[in-house]
Amino acid sequence: MKRNIFTVSICFLAALIACGDDDGASGTVKSFAAAIADSSYAEAWSLITPESRQWYDSTSVILHEFGWTESREAACRLAGDMTEEEFQNLTGEDLFARMAGSSSDAHNLSTSIKSVSYPDSLVCVVVVRTDDGLQEVIVRKFGESWLIDLTSLTPPFEEGE
Repeated sequence: MKRNIFTVSICFLAALIACGDDDGASGTVKSFAAAIADSSYAEAWSLITPESRQWYDSTSVILHEFGWTESREAACRLAGDMTEEEFQNLTGEDLFARMAGSSSDAHNLSTSIKSVSYPDSLVCVVVVRTDDGLQEVIVRKFGESWLIDLTSLTPPFEEGE
């Protein structure tokens, strides 16, 4: 099954609600998962890295460059049905929110944390079990905040790979 970046990112979010302590990276992940579960997409948006936000922003820009006629099918596949007016006003944050809101996978996952490690003071690696295998999640420190790096996500891998 082919998964988009948001669907892959949701795979680890359900598991992270049960993550260890409430400090640092694990607290950010729990807050992000709670925000998605509560449809508080602006809050979830604030908890992802600038590079992750840039991915959504640049996708929105590219869709606009091609225009409504050329981008309609792709935009609706990514973000659900929309009108031309909604498309014209689509920002990266709106794209993120629409993708989060339309992801059925976000609510049907059964996963658990396998490990949490800090390779250095600016990076946390969380490995979670998903129905599709193990998923590595990177959380990065920016100033005093830990932010989730959606750009580093790859599909889950089978144990032993």
